[in-house]
Amino acid sequence: MLKLDSLSAAAPSFDAPLEMLNACHDKVRHFCVQLDALPDYIQLHGHSQAVVNSIAGIVRYFEVAGPAHHQDEEDELFPLIMARQPDAAPKIEQLLGEHGYLHARWNAIRDDLNAYAAGTLGALNASEIHEFTRLYREHAAREEAWLFPTAASLISDAELHAAGQRMAARRTTPR
Repeated sequence: MLKLDSLSAAAPSFDAPLEMLNACHDKVRHFCVQLDALPDYIQLHGHSQAVVNSIAGIVRYFEVAGPAHHQDEEDELFPLIMARQPDAAPKIEQLLGEHGYLHARWNAIRDDLNAYAAGTLGALNASEIHEFTRLYREHAAREEAWLFPTAASLISDAELHAAGQRMAARRTTPR
């Protein structure tokens, strides 16, 4: 089985889907730091091309990579865990609920970020941003503490490899 605590120096690939999903959480934390810093940066420096560029990167990450990450977990890990450990249902339901709640919270923040970048909103709501990033960090920590180790213990290497191939295919298949 995969060892999540022994990540190689090279970026994980779809050949190691649990390591890749775990590494995605590092990117989530990176973009949460950027997002958290925006309101104070804007207060000190105002609207600028650097802010617009930062917003574009943050929005792109949470609009594309974030939902794909959640779909990977929901389509590839949750069903296999449930099939082998039915008493995991409350934890899976909690994670599913968090995915939905984070998505809803993100939609409101995204709209404000895009409006600010376009110059049609005067300020960002720092408390909404900080609450979103706090919730996302807590969600990632829960997955790292339970979901990934549970998946590693219940899902075979062959199944994980097949899951990784499906994850990669979803990113190359036009919608």
